Amino acid sequence: MPAALKENIVPVPGQIETRLWLQLLSLHGELFASLNSMLNSEFGLSLAKFDVLAQLDRYRDGLALGQLSQNLKVTGGNVSGLVQRLLADDLISREMSSEDRRSFIVRLTPKGEALFRKAAEIHKKHLGKRLENVSAQELDTALSVLKSLSSKLHTDGKKQSRKR
Repeated sequence: MPAALKENIVPVPGQIETRLWLQLLSLHGELFASLNSMLNSEFGLSLAKFDVLAQLDRYRDGLALGQLSQNLKVTGGNVSGLVQRLLADDLISREMSSEDRRSFIVRLTPKGEALFRKAAEIHKKHLGKRLENVSAQELDTALSVLKSLSSKLHTDGKKQSRKR
């Protein structure tokens, strides 16, 4: 259908939002599967494990499991399983919090830090390769739009929770 005709069609309420949602899911799914496969074959790491290591790399003093769960936007159960597997692989360490005896702090081990450094470099290169056909301007525009959407959704979410 020519673009001029598309502009004259009155959108069905919710249709553009649904199309945006489906496009985001499609893009996420494609990149996630690609990165997960690459990290698994190169380093024996799932993308979920890589994300935990990335968080711990950002927070060099370690993170409480609850904070790690919040940062990753996953449930505590998901984090517990990941932490157990990373502990078994000697990529992270866990110790009781000195501030809250009910809480544990997890940190990268030297082995975890070394593996993360290698994996992060390959992760970056892989994303660059996957997105090489997208201009820097397009990437910058997409990033700006997504940040704006995220900010507006975050603001709307705060308003909704205050109304309750």
